[in-house]
Amino acid sequence: LLAEKRWFKQVQILLIIVTLTLYAINQCVKMNIINPYLRWFMTCYFNDIIGSITFVSYVNLICGLQEYRIAKLWQIELLLLGSGVFWEYITPLFRKNTTTDFWDLLAYLSGGLLYWIILKKGVLK
Repeated sequence: LLAEKRWFKQVQILLIIVTLTLYAINQCVKMNIINPYLRWFMTCYFNDIIGSITFVSYVNLICGLQEYRIAKLWQIELLLLGSGVFWEYITPLFRKNTTTDFWDLLAYLSGGLLYWIILKKGVLK
């Protein structure tokens, strides 16, 4: 049980490091991508997908302090749906430099699904 808890924490840290690295790389290269469709995806949605993975991993590190984890698909998606609705629909009400984008919400949920697949399908085991 202790080894499994340690493994779970290590996976969260690794996912945060990997996704932040991918974010940094994307920020440097996205505008130099020649294919316009790929450039559009990398500019508009890639960071939302990997950001969701970073966010859930961070939440799990915090929850791990209380011996709780968010690992079931419905928990992950509910967390991201609630957060995404706030980011996409509430935040633009008081931050004028943001806009609502339903597709961002789907990108967040896609990132949650990818996170769950990484955990449950043993990609990192």
